Parts: sequence; C-alpha cells; structure tokens
Amino acid sequence: MKQVISLVGGAAGAPILSERLAGVAGIVAGMLVAESAGTVIKNATADALAQKLFAQTNVAVAGDIDLAYANGETVSYGAYHAGQEVNALVAAAAPAIVDGDPLASAGDGTLKKGTVATAIAYAIEAVDNSGGGTTVRIKARVA
Repeated sequence: MKQVISLVGGAAGAPILSERLAGVAGIVAGMLVAESAGTVIKNATADALAQKLFAQTNVAVAGDIDLAYANGETVSYGAYHAGQEVNALVAAAAPAIVDGDPLASAGDGTLKKGTVATAIAYAIEAVDNSGGGTTVRIKARVA
C-alpha cells in the first residue's frame, strides 16, 4: 500500500477544504479540479487561469494517494492560495519541466509547462515525463 501523504507543505498554512460529489470518474489526489453544477470535475480548460482547487487523498477507502474517486463519490478538495505547496500531477508525454517553470492546466486535471500569464503554480522540482505513458507527480508552489 502506498503511503498517505498530505498535499500541503511549507509554512503557508492549510488549504480551505470542501467536499462535493464527483461529476466524473477518475479524479485522483493532486488533480486540478473545478466546481461544476454542484459537483467536482477534472479541470477541463487548458492554458487558462483557474481556481487553484486540488483533489485530496481519498481517505474513505484506505487513503491511497493514487486511488481514483468513482463518479458520484464524495470528493475532498482544497482551495489553495499563493505560496502553498501541492503534490500535483503532470500529464503523460508532457514536455520536461525544470525547477521554477510556470505550470498551467493541461485541460485534463493535470498540469503542464506553461507561461507566467497562465501559471496555476510553479515547479519546485524538475520532472521529465516526455517519454512517459502515464501521469507523474510534481511538487509545485501555488501562484
């Protein structure tokens, strides 16, 4: 079983936590999410500024960080503010990211290398998933 880890780090405090039903299947801790019609969905708008809402670990079913929420299941998610750290996700086959790169929404709940104008967060570690077929985790500081 994988270790349960907090998505919050640093001295910037904890996010404001909320819960809503999942409007889609496959939401995983660290995913950028959006509120939609009373539910939570994967953020579907690429390269656009969005609320900094990230799904939390599904502790109702053993708390495995990589365990996805089912459609209709209650999703715990946090509203993050500037300076807070999050264990986010990078899309499969995304261009390499270096420490300090701005990160933007990839349009599927993951983050990708972005621009300052579209930054949701900034990388605080380097991740090269350019050859990867699945998502990977990245430590990021919310913009």
